[in-house]
Amino acid sequence: MNTLVYCAHCLIVAGVPVLFGWAFLRRVFREANGLALGPGAVVIGWSALMATVNELRFFYEMRIAVWTAYKLLLVLALTLSLWRKREAPAVRLPGCMRRGWKLAVVGAGAICVGFYYGIPAFHGFLNDAWWYHYPAAVQIQNIERFPLPHVFALDDPLYYHPGPDILAACWSFLLQVPVQTAWALNMVVLAPCIFLLAGAFLARLTRNYWAALLGACILVAGGNLRFLLFFTGRFTHSFDALRVFNSQTVQGLLQLIFTPSHLLGTPLVLVLLLLFRHFSSRPSWLLGAALGLVLATLTLVAEWYFLPLVAGVCLVMLFRAWRDRAQPGRPLLHSLTVAVLPGLVAMGWGAFNNTYLAGAVGHFWMHYASMEETAAGRQISAELIHPGDTTDTVRQILAEYNLPNSSGAARATPIDHREVYKPVWAAPDLVPLRLNFTHFGRVPSWESAASNEGTFISLFSAPFLMEAAPVLLLGIPFGCWLAWGRRTPLLLLLAWLALVSAVPPIFLDWGYRSTDFLRFFTASYGYAALFLGWLIGDLLLGPQVRTRWLGGFLAGCALVSPIGLGIVGLLPGTIEKVKTIASTAQSLSQVATPSGTPAPPPEDEAARHRAFEKLAVTVGDFLFPLTQGRDRVIVVVPPEQVPEVKYFPEWMKMATLSRIALPVGWHWQNSLYSAYYRDAVTRLDARAITALDAKWIIISNLFDRTLPEEVARGLANGERFVPAARFHEGKYFMAVFKVRP
Repeated sequence: MNTLVYCAHCLIVAGVPVLFGWAFLRRVFREANGLALGPGAVVIGWSALMATVNELRFFYEMRIAVWTAYKLLLVLALTLSLWRKREAPAVRLPGCMRRGWKLAVVGAGAICVGFYYGIPAFHGFLNDAWWYHYPAAVQIQNIERFPLPHVFALDDPLYYHPGPDILAACWSFLLQVPVQTAWALNMVVLAPCIFLLAGAFLARLTRNYWAALLGACILVAGGNLRFLLFFTGRFTHSFDALRVFNSQTVQGLLQLIFTPSHLLGTPLVLVLLLLFRHFSSRPSWLLGAALGLVLATLTLVAEWYFLPLVAGVCLVMLFRAWRDRAQPGRPLLHSLTVAVLPGLVAMGWGAFNNTYLAGAVGHFWMHYASMEETAAGRQISAELIHPGDTTDTVRQILAEYNLPNSSGAARATPIDHREVYKPVWAAPDLVPLRLNFTHFGRVPSWESAASNEGTFISLFSAPFLMEAAPVLLLGIPFGCWLAWGRRTPLLLLLAWLALVSAVPPIFLDWGYRSTDFLRFFTASYGYAALFLGWLIGDLLLGPQVRTRWLGGFLAGCALVSPIGLGIVGLLPGTIEKVKTIASTAQSLSQVATPSGTPAPPPEDEAARHRAFEKLAVTVGDFLFPLTQGRDRVIVVVPPEQVPEVKYFPEWMKMATLSRIALPVGWHWQNSLYSAYYRDAVTRLDARAITALDAKWIIISNLFDRTLPEEVARGLANGERFVPAARFHEGKYFMAVFKVRP
């Protein structure tokens, strides 16, 4: 009986958003493309759920917000289903897709895409998951109300795009599954949606089956010419093959889909392009407002999709209104107003969201402060990282609590956090972005994106040209040529998106965070992939044999990498190796040994990882019923792993596995928040713990077999800390202490 009830519950959870998406597409935009309606309904429904929950969470807790959102979507779906029913045209397939074998190939392709990305996803692979997305999805469920703070700097507002994390949090909450499983569900559903939507879009645009099929393939798994590196003879091992296929600048392949903002942003953009086609063919207030609302949801997903798209929609529609100004029955003022309506609605509603766009304004234009470590602070840090010997008194304390021996001695005088850091104030720049004069002619690389040691490569270097070819170097010029020749609104918009999205990484500079601009390259890659598929489809249907051979050659160049990557991914242990690299925020080149293979972890290290996961979950099972995930917890770790660190250490997984709030602070810059955390974790300083509002302390020999002297002294003080629980897994343990108020 319980199984039947849960299955019915899952049907409701999955069905209501899709029902709304279907009604929205059919009744408002009168979409009739049968190939686009299914995946389009999923994307529209999920985006509506994401945006509605985001707004309601400012006022209600998770349970009330989610189920209220479902009721609203159900009412809207039923209302739309009964509205304008007679005006909706009959559902039909594009002319080039109506043969049975063609639909079978497209369906098989969607299933293959689901497996291609679903298998790694269900094995736990997701870019930078533990260090933001997993704990964010946990925090979205646990926090009482929005605005959402940063997952590790709990007192600072989040300047980010948390839409995909909100969606994963909804599935985790509604289906009672771990957030890792919720992310895998996102992956296995949205990746095939991208494939089907791209095929439907190109089929309608080109009326060419091969263009639609190949364009969809290149979009979801397009490659580049990096496979030519195999001919150098230096890349012979399977792990080195991953380094060849894995682009470091112009991201396609797994990085495009396994980055959450691209996973949701790409299908949402494809749906918006389909909606724009309807709006451009029959502009109206209704369609303009509806298009603007869907555009606004994109602000929760990815600004590198939103900004070029909203600008392109307004510019193309203004161009069309001005071009048709002399036609009777079309007042110019009315046409211009309708043209900019989607942009006005999107910007107005998007700015209301607590997104990266609004946060950037508050951070760069309203205030600016940084923290600088003093000379005394550097001396204190050195003492904490390289402490002296243990005193007899501390040995007695540690023996009483059965804790591992410490190798640290107490400081003679207490530390004042004002000794460690001092605020440095500076007037904010008028515009935080500047022209890239320092590195002009070069673009950032993801090789060191996790730190402030950014690397750059030349636009004319062989690595960049191999990564840009053939998708960018052929797709963008071909798209611009098509748009110039035909001048249709949809082609003009698509060419604008492909061209303009490639501009920020080349011409703009944002200091050490300039690697974020590479996400614009990924957006440009997606648009150019559609044009390249169109080009290949035209060549394959050309009258001459040489043009057909050229089309096949281009298709091979674009698809060798994903095919090779799929083969390498099926080798034993590959997924686990890649997951380990991603979970430590490292690059492939950093973990490879001279032989080209990653050194396997020793057996005791693997056992430690297993023990950590089990103990972290156990601690969460103890703490979560008491705290609902809202009490802050200090985890005592080795001083060298206390921020500022180059990469997030493994112990931060506790924020997800234990469903607890870890007030760590910003990892890429010093701040007063990080200073308090350093004092709390290394000394259990009372003022720092109070400032961070921490209620619990966790210690474990999983992270380090020694405890700082002042931590051991603090835990021995029964007036401040009370032992609450102790858990064992083999030779490893975790102990939980309650902070007395």
